[in-house]
Amino acid sequence: MTAGYTPQQSVIGSESKRLADAGPGEGGKDTGEDHFAHASGKTCSACGRAIEPKQAARRRGETDWVHDVCPVVTD
Repeated sequence: MTAGYTPQQSVIGSESKRLADAGPGEGGKDTGEDHFAHASGKTCSACGRAIEPKQAARRRGETDWVHDVCPVVTD
């Protein structure tokens, strides 16, 4: 143990190092998760269109949702 460090700091430091060295999933394999929020059925507060089940979304404020990227309108 390095002088000046408490046992708790040593544990936190080693855990931080372990997490930093960890790959994107167990065994370095991609988990397949997309890490985006999905808010199907909600109305986008930016464009006013419905957020579809496969579209990524973000919270805006406490109650509003917006598309991660609003769909292009081709009307």
